[in-house]
Amino acid sequence: MSNADTVAMLVASASRGPRYTSYPPATEFGAVDGEHVTRELAEVSARREPVSLYVHVPFCRSLCWYCGCNVIATRNTQAGTTYVDQLGVEMRLLSEAIGTAPVTEIALGGGSPNFLSPTSLRALCAALERNFAINGDARRSIELDPRTTTTPQIEVLASGGFRSLSMGVQDFSAEVQDAIHRHQTELQTRWLVDVSRAAGFDDINVDVVYGLPLQTEASFTKTLDSVIALSPDRIALFGYAHLPDRLPHQRLVERAGRVLDTRERAVLLVLAIERLTAAGYLHLGLDHFAKPGSRLARAAAERRMVRTFQGYAEYRADAILGIGVSAISSTPRMHWQSHSELEGWAAAVDAGRLPVARGIALDDDDRVRRAVIGKLMCDGEVDLGRIGVAHGIDAETYFTRELAVIRGLGDLASYDAGARTVRTTASGRLLVRNVCMVFDRYHQRVPADAATAQPRFSPTI
Repeated sequence: MSNADTVAMLVASASRGPRYTSYPPATEFGAVDGEHVTRELAEVSARREPVSLYVHVPFCRSLCWYCGCNVIATRNTQAGTTYVDQLGVEMRLLSEAIGTAPVTEIALGGGSPNFLSPTSLRALCAALERNFAINGDARRSIELDPRTTTTPQIEVLASGGFRSLSMGVQDFSAEVQDAIHRHQTELQTRWLVDVSRAAGFDDINVDVVYGLPLQTEASFTKTLDSVIALSPDRIALFGYAHLPDRLPHQRLVERAGRVLDTRERAVLLVLAIERLTAAGYLHLGLDHFAKPGSRLARAAAERRMVRTFQGYAEYRADAILGIGVSAISSTPRMHWQSHSELEGWAAAVDAGRLPVARGIALDDDDRVRRAVIGKLMCDGEVDLGRIGVAHGIDAETYFTRELAVIRGLGDLASYDAGARTVRTTASGRLLVRNVCMVFDRYHQRVPADAATAQPRFSPTI
Protein backbone atom coordinates (compact mmCIF):
# COMPACT_ATOMS: atom_id res chain seq x y z
CA MET A 1 0.00 0.00 0.00
CA SER A 2 1.40 3.43 -0.96
CA ASN A 3 1.74 6.22 1.56
CA ALA A 4 -1.16 8.04 -0.08
CA ASP A 5 -3.34 4.94 0.19
CA THR A 6 -2.35 4.47 3.84
CA VAL A 7 -3.24 8.07 4.62
CA ALA A 8 -6.60 7.70 2.89
CA MET A 9 -7.35 4.52 4.84
CA LEU A 10 -6.38 6.15 8.15
CA VAL A 11 -8.59 9.15 7.47
CA ALA A 12 -11.54 6.94 6.49
CA SER A 13 -11.23 4.70 9.58
CA ALA A 14 -10.13 7.17 12.26
CA SER A 15 -12.34 7.72 15.28
CA ARG A 16 -11.89 8.53 18.96
CA GLY A 17 -11.26 6.05 21.72
CA PRO A 18 -9.24 5.10 24.80
CA ARG A 19 -5.47 4.77 24.60
CA TYR A 20 -5.84 1.49 26.51
CA THR A 21 -3.09 2.15 29.01
CA SER A 22 -5.54 0.22 31.19
CA TYR A 23 -8.71 -1.78 30.81
CA PRO A 24 -11.24 -0.79 31.92
CA PRO A 25 -10.09 2.75 30.99
CA ALA A 26 -9.72 5.37 33.72
CA THR A 27 -12.86 7.08 32.39
CA GLU A 28 -14.81 4.20 33.97
CA PHE A 29 -13.40 4.72 37.47
CA GLY A 30 -16.01 5.62 40.08
CA ALA A 31 -16.55 5.58 43.82
CA VAL A 32 -14.45 2.99 45.59
CA ASP A 33 -14.25 1.94 49.21
CA GLY A 34 -10.82 2.59 50.72
CA GLU A 35 -11.21 -0.62 52.71
CA HIS A 36 -11.52 -2.51 49.43
CA VAL A 37 -8.11 -1.15 48.40
CA THR A 38 -6.66 -2.11 51.79
CA ARG A 39 -7.93 -5.67 51.33
CA GLU A 40 -6.51 -5.79 47.82
CA LEU A 41 -3.08 -4.69 49.09
CA ALA A 42 -3.28 -7.35 51.81
CA GLU A 43 -3.85 -9.87 49.01
CA VAL A 44 -0.74 -8.60 47.20
CA SER A 45 1.21 -8.98 50.47
CA ALA A 46 -0.12 -12.46 51.24
CA ARG A 47 0.73 -13.72 47.76
CA ARG A 48 4.08 -11.90 47.79
CA GLU A 49 3.23 -10.68 44.31
CA PRO A 50 6.01 -8.66 42.64
CA VAL A 51 5.10 -4.97 42.40
CA SER A 52 6.12 -2.04 40.26
CA LEU A 53 6.13 1.35 41.97
CA TYR A 54 5.21 4.56 40.17
CA VAL A 55 5.90 7.87 41.93
CA HIS A 56 4.21 10.99 40.54
CA VAL A 57 5.88 14.38 40.97
CA PRO A 58 3.32 16.92 39.70
CA PHE A 59 5.44 20.07 39.64
CA CYS A 60 6.77 21.91 36.56
CA ARG A 61 8.40 25.32 36.43
CA SER A 62 6.05 26.36 33.62
CA LEU A 63 2.95 24.96 31.96
CA CYS A 64 3.22 23.67 28.40
CA TRP A 65 -0.06 24.57 26.70
CA TYR A 66 -0.49 21.21 24.95
CA CYS A 67 0.02 19.18 28.15
CA GLY A 68 -2.51 16.54 29.20
CA CYS A 69 -0.76 15.44 32.41
CA ASN A 70 -1.61 16.26 36.01
CA VAL A 71 0.71 19.24 36.52
CA ILE A 72 1.17 22.05 39.05
CA ALA A 73 3.11 24.96 37.56
CA THR A 74 5.21 26.73 40.19
CA ARG A 75 8.71 28.09 40.79
CA ASN A 76 8.44 27.60 44.55
CA THR A 77 11.14 24.96 45.15
CA GLN A 78 10.00 24.58 48.77
CA ALA A 79 6.87 22.91 47.40
CA GLY A 80 9.06 20.04 46.23
CA THR A 81 10.73 19.67 49.61
CA THR A 82 7.39 19.52 51.40
CA TYR A 83 6.01 17.09 48.84
CA VAL A 84 8.89 14.64 49.30
CA ASP A 85 8.26 14.65 53.06
CA GLN A 86 4.60 13.79 52.39
CA LEU A 87 5.58 11.11 49.87
CA GLY A 88 7.62 9.50 52.65
CA VAL A 89 4.49 9.27 54.79
CA GLU A 90 2.48 7.72 51.96
CA MET A 91 5.28 5.24 51.30
CA ARG A 92 5.18 4.16 54.93
CA LEU A 93 1.40 3.64 54.72
CA LEU A 94 1.78 1.62 51.54
CA SER A 95 4.69 -0.45 52.85
CA GLU A 96 2.67 -1.37 55.92
CA ALA A 97 -0.03 -2.67 53.58
CA ILE A 98 2.15 -4.73 51.22
CA GLY A 99 4.82 -5.91 53.65
CA THR A 100 7.81 -7.49 51.95
CA ALA A 101 6.29 -7.87 48.49
CA PRO A 102 9.31 -7.67 46.16
CA VAL A 103 9.65 -4.45 44.15
CA THR A 104 10.87 -5.15 40.62
CA GLU A 105 10.54 -1.65 39.16
CA ILE A 106 10.57 1.99 40.27
CA ALA A 107 9.44 4.76 37.90
CA LEU A 108 9.41 8.48 38.66
CA GLY A 109 7.17 10.57 36.43
CA GLY A 110 5.39 13.89 36.34
CA GLY A 111 5.24 16.75 35.87
CA SER A 112 8.98 17.04 36.00
CA PRO A 113 10.71 14.94 38.66
CA ASN A 114 13.80 17.09 38.16
CA PHE A 115 11.80 19.93 39.70
CA LEU A 116 13.14 18.36 42.90
CA SER A 117 16.56 19.52 44.08
CA PRO A 118 19.43 17.00 44.31
CA THR A 119 18.87 16.91 48.07
CA SER A 120 15.16 16.13 47.63
CA LEU A 121 15.89 13.50 44.98
CA ARG A 122 18.35 11.86 47.36
CA ALA A 123 15.75 11.93 50.15
CA LEU A 124 13.16 10.40 47.82
CA CYS A 125 15.51 7.57 46.84
CA ALA A 126 16.32 6.95 50.52
CA ALA A 127 12.62 6.80 51.41
CA LEU A 128 12.04 4.19 48.72
CA GLU A 129 14.92 2.07 50.01
CA ARG A 130 13.76 2.46 53.60
CA ASN A 131 10.17 1.44 52.99
CA PHE A 132 10.23 -1.26 50.34
CA ALA A 133 11.90 -4.60 49.60
CA ILE A 134 13.53 -3.57 46.33
CA ASN A 135 15.13 -6.30 44.23
CA GLY A 136 18.76 -5.76 43.35
CA ASP A 137 17.98 -5.92 39.63
CA ALA A 138 14.91 -3.68 39.81
CA ARG A 139 14.50 -1.41 36.79
CA ARG A 140 14.69 2.26 37.81
CA SER A 141 13.47 4.90 35.37
CA ILE A 142 12.74 8.61 35.46
CA GLU A 143 11.25 11.32 33.26
CA LEU A 144 13.50 14.37 32.90
CA ASP A 145 13.09 17.82 31.34
CA PRO A 146 16.20 18.68 29.28
CA ARG A 147 15.61 22.38 29.88
CA THR A 148 16.04 22.23 33.65
CA THR A 149 17.98 19.08 34.55
CA THR A 150 21.39 19.62 36.16
CA THR A 151 24.54 17.53 36.43
CA PRO A 152 24.17 17.11 40.24
CA GLN A 153 20.66 15.69 39.69
CA ILE A 154 21.98 13.16 37.17
CA GLU A 155 24.74 12.17 39.60
CA VAL A 156 22.23 11.58 42.42
CA LEU A 157 20.02 9.47 40.17
CA ALA A 158 22.91 7.43 38.81
CA SER A 159 24.18 6.73 42.34
CA GLY A 160 20.63 5.64 43.22
CA GLY A 161 20.65 2.97 40.51
CA PHE A 162 18.63 4.75 37.82
CA ARG A 163 19.62 3.63 34.33
CA SER A 164 16.54 4.43 32.23
CA LEU A 165 15.23 7.88 31.41
CA SER A 166 12.65 9.47 29.19
CA MET A 167 12.85 13.04 27.95
CA GLY A 168 10.39 15.17 26.05
CA VAL A 169 11.23 16.86 22.77
CA GLN A 170 7.77 17.08 21.15
CA ASP A 171 9.05 19.29 18.29
CA PHE A 172 12.22 21.30 17.60
CA SER A 173 10.55 23.85 15.29
CA ALA A 174 10.73 27.34 16.82
CA GLU A 175 7.27 28.20 15.48
CA VAL A 176 5.69 25.08 16.92
CA GLN A 177 7.46 25.64 20.24
CA ASP A 178 5.99 29.16 20.35
CA ALA A 179 2.53 27.70 19.71
CA ILE A 180 2.76 25.20 22.57
CA HIS A 181 4.73 27.40 25.00
CA ARG A 182 7.62 24.97 25.31
CA HIS A 183 11.02 26.22 24.20
CA GLN A 184 13.79 23.66 24.08
CA THR A 185 16.95 23.65 21.97
CA GLU A 186 18.68 20.75 20.32
CA LEU A 187 21.79 21.70 22.31
CA GLN A 188 19.96 21.29 25.64
CA THR A 189 18.63 17.93 24.54
CA ARG A 190 21.99 16.69 23.28
CA TRP A 191 23.59 17.75 26.57
CA LEU A 192 21.17 15.62 28.60
CA VAL A 193 21.71 12.60 26.34
CA ASP A 194 25.49 12.92 26.61
CA VAL A 195 25.71 13.56 30.37
CA SER A 196 23.28 10.76 31.19
CA ARG A 197 25.14 8.31 28.96
CA ALA A 198 28.38 9.25 30.70
CA ALA A 199 26.73 8.66 34.08
CA GLY A 200 25.73 5.11 33.12
CA PHE A 201 22.21 5.48 31.73
CA ASP A 202 21.83 2.84 29.03
CA ASP A 203 18.15 3.09 28.14
CA ILE A 204 17.08 6.51 26.82
CA ASN A 205 13.69 7.39 25.37
CA VAL A 206 12.71 10.57 23.51
CA ASP A 207 9.08 11.67 23.17
CA VAL A 208 7.89 13.25 19.92
CA VAL A 209 4.35 14.56 19.31
CA TYR A 210 2.58 14.86 15.95
CA GLY A 211 -0.57 16.87 15.34
CA LEU A 212 0.62 20.08 17.02
CA PRO A 213 -0.33 23.47 15.56
CA LEU A 214 1.92 24.79 12.76
CA GLN A 215 3.62 21.44 12.14
CA THR A 216 4.33 20.78 8.46
CA GLU A 217 5.85 17.85 6.64
CA ALA A 218 9.07 19.83 6.16
CA SER A 219 9.37 21.02 9.76
CA PHE A 220 8.46 17.63 11.22
CA THR A 221 11.02 15.91 9.01
CA LYS A 222 13.70 18.18 10.48
CA THR A 223 12.56 17.34 14.01
CA LEU A 224 12.62 13.61 13.27
CA ASP A 225 16.09 13.82 11.74
CA SER A 226 17.35 15.72 14.79
CA VAL A 227 15.88 13.12 17.13
CA ILE A 228 17.41 10.28 15.10
CA ALA A 229 20.78 12.03 15.35
CA LEU A 230 20.49 11.86 19.15
CA SER A 231 20.47 8.05 18.76
CA PRO A 232 18.09 7.27 21.64
CA ASP A 233 17.35 3.64 22.44
CA ARG A 234 13.62 4.29 22.13
CA ILE A 235 11.33 6.89 20.57
CA ALA A 236 7.71 7.38 21.60
CA LEU A 237 5.57 8.97 18.87
CA PHE A 238 2.38 10.35 20.39
CA GLY A 239 -0.58 11.95 18.67
CA TYR A 240 -1.56 15.27 20.25
CA ALA A 241 -4.85 14.96 22.14
CA HIS A 242 -6.64 18.30 21.91
CA LEU A 243 -9.36 18.20 24.58
CA PRO A 244 -9.85 21.83 25.65
CA ASP A 245 -13.20 21.17 27.32
CA ARG A 246 -11.44 18.86 29.76
CA LEU A 247 -8.14 20.77 29.76
CA PRO A 248 -9.00 24.49 29.39
CA HIS A 249 -5.35 25.60 29.13
CA GLN A 250 -5.16 23.80 25.77
CA ARG A 251 -7.25 26.59 24.27
CA LEU A 252 -4.06 28.64 24.40
CA VAL A 253 -2.52 26.56 21.60
CA GLU A 254 -5.28 27.80 19.31
CA ARG A 255 -3.77 31.30 19.47
CA ALA A 256 -1.23 30.19 16.88
CA GLY A 257 -3.90 28.90 14.52
CA ARG A 258 -6.13 25.90 14.07
CA VAL A 259 -5.28 22.45 15.35
CA LEU A 260 -4.30 20.02 12.58
CA ASP A 261 -7.11 18.02 11.01
CA THR A 262 -7.31 14.24 10.64
CA ARG A 263 -5.66 14.11 7.23
CA GLU A 264 -2.77 16.33 8.30
CA ARG A 265 -2.23 14.13 11.36
CA ALA A 266 -2.27 11.00 9.20
CA VAL A 267 0.30 12.45 6.82
CA LEU A 268 2.68 13.25 9.70
CA LEU A 269 2.16 9.82 11.26
CA VAL A 270 2.98 7.97 8.04
CA LEU A 271 5.95 10.28 7.43
CA ALA A 272 7.32 9.57 10.92
CA ILE A 273 6.95 5.80 10.61
CA GLU A 274 8.74 5.82 7.28
CA ARG A 275 11.56 8.06 8.58
CA LEU A 276 12.12 6.17 11.83
CA THR A 277 12.03 2.69 10.33
CA ALA A 278 14.38 3.78 7.55
CA ALA A 279 16.78 4.86 10.29
CA GLY A 280 16.75 1.31 11.67
CA TYR A 281 14.20 1.59 14.45
CA LEU A 282 11.67 -1.20 14.95
CA HIS A 283 8.02 -0.13 15.11
CA LEU A 284 6.59 -1.71 18.27
CA GLY A 285 2.98 -1.71 19.33
CA LEU A 286 1.02 1.40 18.56
CA ASP A 287 3.42 4.28 18.97
CA HIS A 288 6.87 3.16 20.17
CA PHE A 289 10.07 2.62 18.20
CA ALA A 290 13.18 0.92 19.49
CA LYS A 291 16.64 0.00 18.32
CA PRO A 292 17.14 -3.70 17.57
CA GLY A 293 18.65 -5.32 20.64
CA SER A 294 17.37 -2.66 23.03
CA ARG A 295 15.50 -3.72 26.16
CA LEU A 296 12.09 -2.87 24.74
CA ALA A 297 12.82 -4.54 21.41
CA ARG A 298 13.88 -7.73 23.19
CA ALA A 299 10.76 -7.63 25.35
CA ALA A 300 8.57 -7.25 22.26
CA ALA A 301 10.31 -10.12 20.47
CA GLU A 302 9.82 -12.35 23.52
CA ARG A 303 6.18 -11.24 23.98
CA ARG A 304 7.08 -9.58 27.30
CA MET A 305 6.07 -6.07 26.28
CA VAL A 306 3.09 -4.70 28.19
CA ARG A 307 0.89 -1.62 27.97
CA THR A 308 0.64 0.36 31.22
CA PHE A 309 -0.24 3.87 32.36
CA GLN A 310 3.31 4.80 31.33
CA GLY A 311 2.92 3.49 27.78
CA TYR A 312 4.82 0.45 26.55
CA ALA A 313 7.34 -1.20 28.85
CA GLU A 314 9.00 -4.50 29.61
CA TYR A 315 6.90 -6.72 31.86
CA ARG A 316 8.06 -6.48 35.47
CA ALA A 317 5.00 -7.15 37.61
CA ASP A 318 1.24 -7.62 37.41
CA ALA A 319 0.72 -5.11 40.23
CA ILE A 320 1.59 -1.45 39.64
CA LEU A 321 1.21 0.71 42.74
CA GLY A 322 1.07 4.48 42.40
CA ILE A 323 2.42 6.95 44.94
CA GLY A 324 1.70 10.68 44.90
CA VAL A 325 -0.96 13.05 43.58
CA SER A 326 -3.22 11.49 40.90
CA ALA A 327 -1.11 8.30 40.71
CA ILE A 328 -2.98 5.27 39.40
CA SER A 329 -2.58 1.75 40.77
CA SER A 330 -3.45 -1.49 39.04
CA THR A 331 -3.57 -5.14 40.08
CA PRO A 332 -5.13 -8.14 38.33
CA ARG A 333 -8.26 -7.53 40.41
CA MET A 334 -8.81 -3.76 40.53
CA HIS A 335 -7.64 -0.26 39.55
CA TRP A 336 -7.69 2.87 41.71
CA GLN A 337 -6.44 6.45 41.60
CA SER A 338 -5.25 8.84 44.28
CA HIS A 339 -6.71 12.32 44.73
CA SER A 340 -5.87 14.52 41.75
CA GLU A 341 -5.76 17.73 43.79
CA LEU A 342 -2.71 18.34 45.99
CA GLU A 343 -4.82 19.51 48.93
CA GLY A 344 -7.05 16.42 48.98
CA TRP A 345 -4.11 14.07 48.57
CA ALA A 346 -2.10 15.76 51.33
CA ALA A 347 -5.07 15.83 53.72
CA ALA A 348 -5.56 12.07 53.37
CA VAL A 349 -1.86 11.32 53.84
CA ASP A 350 -1.60 13.63 56.85
CA ALA A 351 -4.58 11.83 58.37
CA GLY A 352 -2.79 8.49 57.99
CA ARG A 353 -4.99 7.20 55.15
CA LEU A 354 -4.07 5.93 51.72
CA PRO A 355 -5.26 8.79 49.44
CA VAL A 356 -7.71 6.73 47.38
CA ALA A 357 -10.20 8.86 45.42
CA ARG A 358 -11.80 6.56 42.84
CA GLY A 359 -11.39 3.21 41.16
CA ILE A 360 -13.03 0.07 39.83
CA ALA A 361 -13.07 -3.58 40.83
CA LEU A 362 -12.58 -5.93 37.88
CA ASP A 363 -15.12 -8.68 37.34
CA ASP A 364 -14.48 -11.86 35.34
CA ASP A 365 -15.57 -10.23 32.09
CA ASP A 366 -13.22 -7.28 32.66
CA ARG A 367 -10.31 -9.65 33.16
CA VAL A 368 -11.00 -11.59 29.97
CA ARG A 369 -11.37 -8.44 27.88
CA ARG A 370 -8.33 -6.89 29.53
CA ALA A 371 -6.26 -9.88 28.43
CA VAL A 372 -7.54 -9.67 24.85
CA ILE A 373 -7.00 -5.92 24.54
CA GLY A 374 -3.56 -6.13 26.13
CA LYS A 375 -2.39 -8.70 23.59
CA LEU A 376 -3.79 -6.73 20.66
CA MET A 377 -2.13 -3.52 21.86
CA CYS A 378 1.26 -5.15 22.40
CA ASP A 379 1.49 -8.01 19.89
CA GLY A 380 -1.00 -6.99 17.22
CA GLU A 381 -2.75 -10.33 17.61
CA VAL A 382 -4.43 -12.48 20.22
CA ASP A 383 -4.78 -16.25 20.49
CA LEU A 384 -8.34 -16.78 21.74
CA GLY A 385 -7.58 -20.43 22.39
CA ARG A 386 -5.01 -19.46 25.01
CA ILE A 387 -7.29 -16.79 26.42
CA GLY A 388 -10.01 -19.40 26.80
CA VAL A 389 -7.75 -21.85 28.64
CA ALA A 390 -6.45 -19.12 30.95
CA HIS A 391 -9.94 -17.93 31.88
CA GLY A 392 -11.92 -21.17 31.72
CA ILE A 393 -14.18 -20.20 28.82
CA ASP A 394 -14.81 -21.05 25.18
CA ALA A 395 -13.51 -17.72 23.93
CA GLU A 396 -14.82 -18.19 20.39
CA THR A 397 -18.36 -18.58 21.71
CA TYR A 398 -17.86 -15.90 24.36
CA PHE A 399 -16.89 -13.35 21.70
CA THR A 400 -19.40 -14.38 19.01
CA ARG A 401 -20.67 -10.82 18.54
CA GLU A 402 -17.16 -9.31 18.53
CA LEU A 403 -15.82 -11.81 16.01
CA ALA A 404 -18.69 -11.00 13.66
CA VAL A 405 -17.59 -7.36 13.81
CA ILE A 406 -13.93 -8.29 13.31
CA ARG A 407 -14.85 -10.20 10.14
CA GLY A 408 -16.15 -6.93 8.74
CA LEU A 409 -12.87 -5.10 9.44
CA GLY A 410 -10.98 -6.44 6.46
CA ASP A 411 -8.71 -3.40 6.22
CA LEU A 412 -7.84 -3.52 9.93
CA ALA A 413 -8.10 -7.08 11.29
CA SER A 414 -9.16 -10.63 10.54
CA TYR A 415 -10.03 -13.80 12.41
CA ASP A 416 -8.27 -17.08 11.62
CA ALA A 417 -10.77 -19.70 12.83
CA GLY A 418 -8.27 -22.54 12.45
CA ALA A 419 -5.70 -20.87 14.67
CA ARG A 420 -8.44 -19.17 16.73
CA THR A 421 -6.43 -15.97 16.41
CA VAL A 422 -7.43 -12.35 15.77
CA ARG A 423 -4.71 -10.57 13.79
CA THR A 424 -4.39 -6.93 12.87
CA THR A 425 -3.24 -5.97 9.39
CA ALA A 426 -0.28 -3.64 8.80
CA SER A 427 -2.77 -0.78 8.67
CA GLY A 428 -4.62 -2.20 11.64
CA ARG A 429 -1.52 -1.90 13.79
CA LEU A 430 -1.76 1.87 13.31
CA LEU A 431 -5.44 1.81 14.27
CA VAL A 432 -5.21 -0.98 16.82
CA ARG A 433 -7.26 1.11 19.24
CA ASN A 434 -10.17 0.82 16.79
CA VAL A 435 -9.80 -2.97 16.86
CA CYS A 436 -9.60 -3.00 20.67
CA MET A 437 -12.80 -0.98 20.91
CA VAL A 438 -14.65 -3.95 19.40
CA PHE A 439 -13.84 -5.90 22.58
CA ASP A 440 -14.46 -2.97 24.97
CA ARG A 441 -17.85 -3.44 26.61
CA TYR A 442 -17.75 0.07 28.09
CA HIS A 443 -17.13 1.73 24.76
CA GLN A 444 -20.18 -0.05 23.35
CA ARG A 445 -22.40 1.99 25.67
CA VAL A 446 -22.94 5.02 23.44
CA PRO A 447 -24.87 7.86 25.13
CA ALA A 448 -28.02 9.12 23.44
CA ASP A 449 -26.54 12.59 22.99
CA ALA A 450 -23.22 11.28 21.62
CA ALA A 451 -23.52 13.44 18.52
CA THR A 452 -23.41 16.63 20.56
CA ALA A 453 -21.37 15.44 23.56
CA GLN A 454 -17.86 16.81 24.07
CA PRO A 455 -15.20 14.24 23.14
CA ARG A 456 -13.97 12.08 26.03
CA PHE A 457 -11.11 10.53 24.12
CA SER A 458 -8.27 11.44 21.79
CA PRO A 459 -8.25 10.64 18.05
CA THR A 460 -7.11 7.13 17.16
CA ILE A 461 -4.49 8.60 14.80
